[in-house]
Amino acid sequence: MNDRLREKLTILADAAKYDVSCSSSGSKRKNTNGIGNASNGICHTYTEDGRCVSLLKILLTNHCIYDCAFCVSRKSNDVKRAAFTVDEVVQLTMNFYRRNYIEGLFLSSGIFKNADYTMERLLRIVKKLRLDERYNGYIHLKTIPKASEELIQEAGLYVDRMSINLEMPTEAGLKMVAPDKSHEDVKKPLLFVNNQIGQYQADKKLIKATPTFVPAGQSTQMVVGATPETDQQIMQTADFFIRSFH
Repeated sequence: MNDRLREKLTILADAAKYDVSCSSSGSKRKNTNGIGNASNGICHTYTEDGRCVSLLKILLTNHCIYDCAFCVSRKSNDVKRAAFTVDEVVQLTMNFYRRNYIEGLFLSSGIFKNADYTMERLLRIVKKLRLDERYNGYIHLKTIPKASEELIQEAGLYVDRMSINLEMPTEAGLKMVAPDKSHEDVKKPLLFVNNQIGQYQADKKLIKATPTFVPAGQSTQMVVGATPETDQQIMQTADFFIRSFH
């Protein structure tokens, strides 16, 4: 791995650790006369059949057009910026996989230019892994808010799990820290993915050759404590999203 790619990995793995859709974040623990090793960007999650797998957890980029107060990648924050190319993410994933460092990929991104521009690049990565590299490992992909349903639909055919962040438990709380975002921008793709999962499962019962669509399901997350919601409001929001979008 060249020095520039290593620097990008350090920056974009560190920025990805704040997304807790996986069960644990990366470790920087060094091996000192012991057994085992932990690398930047390696975390763990669980597959649909209950297996715990190690993931390469990175952002495509930490450049972002939004200025959400709670986010380390917000555009006003004075942090080092970096961006992988499509080929670099594919190369990293395959190299780590071949060395048995990981069993899967968790891929998210800041939003640069616009939602579809970012989502299209995420789609290119997962397609290249599946089709060109014949990679059959686990992939968790973050959906970009406001991305077109066509891009989300196609991406869902290549990944195991998708997620999109609700950010704050209430719309009022979200407007306090991220005035350019809304809960509706999250509900729409969550509903779309949920409906597509149901449709593909129904079609599978009739036509065995029907492809799988997000077989491990979808998730969302909230930041708790940054805005003044009560415990009751947080639990009501969680209950609503579990019941409405699984």
